[in-house]
Amino acid sequence: MPLELLSRLKNETAACHARLENALDLMRDDLRRDEYIALLERFYGYVTPWEDAVAACMPASLSDFFDARRKATLLAADLAALTGETQYVACVQQADAHDDLPRMRNIGDAFGSMYVMEGSTLGGRFIAPHVAERLDLAPGRGNAYFDGYGPRTGSMWKAFRETAAASVPERHYDDAVKAAIATFDSLHAWLCPETADVGRLHPAPGAV
Repeated sequence: MPLELLSRLKNETAACHARLENALDLMRDDLRRDEYIALLERFYGYVTPWEDAVAACMPASLSDFFDARRKATLLAADLAALTGETQYVACVQQADAHDDLPRMRNIGDAFGSMYVMEGSTLGGRFIAPHVAERLDLAPGRGNAYFDGYGPRTGSMWKAFRETAAASVPERHYDDAVKAAIATFDSLHAWLCPETADVGRLHPAPGAV
């Protein structure tokens, strides 16, 4: 059964994953510095309240597991490096916790949503060096968010999969899948509103 959860998450989010990846198009050669900064601001506005929402669904036994995966501070550091602000504070418009973020009410919701964000670290291994090259960034200065866990990315992803499989009961599998789809869709709407065709998104009943 544990493998069924991860398989369902991968297969049932494939379409919305591809749409978001294509809309972001971070591997293009004409990426501009101002575009990149604007995108990081949008990420920061989403990730900051998202982390609080997920943390509220995590049992105390998994608080350290989740805290080790928080990345809002990496976004703040990237923005500080790119804008010259010594301390980048939450002056960026943030996603409304009720209207823009997927609603998370149980551990299935939390892990389904985390599947999206943790999975993005795999692609980040390719995005981080590309961004550094295109924008002439110093090592670790401005691309820390996409670099994620660096050389630990593979092991952190493996640990996430194992913990998700061990922590989410079968009765919450549907919730996990719905939350993952809702996360992809809300990210798309928040990061790329100009391409987020409402008719093509897949809001999950009770999950958004």
